[in-house]
Amino acid sequence: MTVADRIAFNPGLGWPALAILAATAALLLVVYLWRGGGAPLSRGLGIALILIGLAGPMIVRERREPVADIAAVIVDQSESLALAGRKDAARAAGDAVAARLRAETGLDVRVREVTGGPDGTAMIGALEDALADAPRDRIAGAVLVTDGQVSDVPEDLTRVRQLGPVHTLIVGDPKRGDRRIELISAPAFGIVGEPVQIEARVIDPAAGSTARVRVLVDGQVVREDTVATGRPFTLAIRTPKRGANLVVVEAAPGPQEISAANNRAAFQLAGVRDRLRVLLVTGEPHPGARVWRNFLKSDPSVDLVHFTILRPPEKPDATPQEELALIAFPREELFVEKLDQFDLIIFDRYQRRSILPFSYFENIARRVEAGGALLVSAGPGDAGDDSLSRTPLAAILPSQPDNQVLDGAFKPTPTQLGARHPVLRGLPDSSTWGRWTRMVAARAGGGQVLLTGAEGRPLLVLDRAGRGRVAQLWSDQVWLWARGYDGGGPHGELLRRLAHWLMQEPELEDERLSLAAGPGGLAIERATLGDAPGAVDIVAPDGAITQRPLEAAGPGLFRAVVPDPQNGIYEARSGGLRAFAAVGPLNPKEAAAVAADPTILEPVARETGGGVEVLGERGAPLPEIRRVGRNDGAAGDGWIGLRRREGYVVRASAAEPLGPGVAWAMAGLLLLMLGWRRETR
Repeated sequence: MTVADRIAFNPGLGWPALAILAATAALLLVVYLWRGGGAPLSRGLGIALILIGLAGPMIVRERREPVADIAAVIVDQSESLALAGRKDAARAAGDAVAARLRAETGLDVRVREVTGGPDGTAMIGALEDALADAPRDRIAGAVLVTDGQVSDVPEDLTRVRQLGPVHTLIVGDPKRGDRRIELISAPAFGIVGEPVQIEARVIDPAAGSTARVRVLVDGQVVREDTVATGRPFTLAIRTPKRGANLVVVEAAPGPQEISAANNRAAFQLAGVRDRLRVLLVTGEPHPGARVWRNFLKSDPSVDLVHFTILRPPEKPDATPQEELALIAFPREELFVEKLDQFDLIIFDRYQRRSILPFSYFENIARRVEAGGALLVSAGPGDAGDDSLSRTPLAAILPSQPDNQVLDGAFKPTPTQLGARHPVLRGLPDSSTWGRWTRMVAARAGGGQVLLTGAEGRPLLVLDRAGRGRVAQLWSDQVWLWARGYDGGGPHGELLRRLAHWLMQEPELEDERLSLAAGPGGLAIERATLGDAPGAVDIVAPDGAITQRPLEAAGPGLFRAVVPDPQNGIYEARSGGLRAFAAVGPLNPKEAAAVAADPTILEPVARETGGGVEVLGERGAPLPEIRRVGRNDGAAGDGWIGLRRREGYVVRASAAEPLGPGVAWAMAGLLLLMLGWRRETR
């Protein structure tokens, strides 16, 4: 506790009135001087003494208690330090600085640790938060322990001026190089099968060098090339499938590497189909033809070409050709010239007639094996010799008719395989489905039988043919479900899934592994037609591999969750299947640059009077820390300083008048009279 005296004033007239009197007196004195008055000194002193007397001068004696200055130590513990292996060194340096400052008397030390976020490391924000409630006249300064990769240096540096001096201790060697890759532009979506452009740049300390770059889509390498470092380059890839595609652009390690985590950049590419072209050929008019047409026309992404054969060649008709309101069936155009343009071909109650020659069916079979799709919906005419199974399509069809039509009500029933298959999995309980009244008896020589009908005969059979797919529905009664007969059934969802399976949509693959990041963690889903697939291998962003057991979630469906995953790209492996997912930002700023950089915080040091010291990879030795005066320099060669603010709190005070105010005024009047007397001589 100390005692200090100071002079204060207590004007009886109030400060506004006193200010008016002082201004008036100063104006009169100026006029007096302008007119050449003979006693300016005595008159000026007289006026001043009168004003002092009116101000009520006092001497105030205070008992002051010193208060501690406040210093902040902000320690960087972000991902960039972890990737470079400097996290422990930064924490050790921060602890050592805090220990030294706590050894100082009269200094309150506040320590904060900063972790990175989506927008990088906010060191300045943490400093402002640490000193938010500190009086500005008590702030001694701050020390930032970091690798220099800070994202929130303000453009207006005046806002940090009162927090200084702000010193920066750089953990790491700025001369140690690191190669990294930067995405300049990447498409958000692409048309399946069409090329998209990726623009990126490899940043390398070795100027004028080259780097090997490859592009991976869901873990599969689709493009490799050699590019010049430091300059933008463009790579083209094709969108492989509909839905989410995780694209990773990866650069080979350079001659100098701190971390390989920033050697790759990723983005999500949404695959969309341009238009799905479907050719529907209805062999004869029947109630189910409208169901197929309405289903296909309800999807705006489908271009439907539909022909219904109203008058087959063998039907006698004496109507002149020019009077028919029909168009000729463009056989050659559809099945020769433009067949490759159709993604899906549907034969609905079509019978083998002389309309299409065998060579056209051979074209269809080749189109399917090349990646197309074929769906056959059978009617009564398909039971005999007119079946499509008597054409070259037999080579790709998994089942054949038994020359018998089964009439009578039956309920479509999923097989054990069908209950696990994605086409039927999750549909309403089959016990609620309505009955159908007719089907063609068939035998399955291969493929996957998903539904059975009357007498347990195959009703829905799927198969693969080369790179394409085939489906056979041995009944034309699906329209009964659409009409609500016997309670109806899930005709719309069944046909949608069937079409999507034929078009090889990823979510309807028989064997599928998916990985998705959500609020509850990393969700793993494994679909299979076989037994329990066992544990799934999870590859974390840091390369660590763990096994995660799966739990049954339904027929042919198994799930698991990885809680609290770290940010980065994860990979799941199960058998020959692989899936990828990104947790957090795909390209976090923290991982983009991990090299130590003292230049980023230099403007803050200059503005606040602080300094920047490089500690090296191990974070030692520390510079000398000094306490300096209010107006002294706060940084030098090998040392940093924190200011002594000499703040205090007044615990008690007493005020006494500094002489009577009348005495001051009388002294002033005497000086004025002395000046008047001098002027009269």
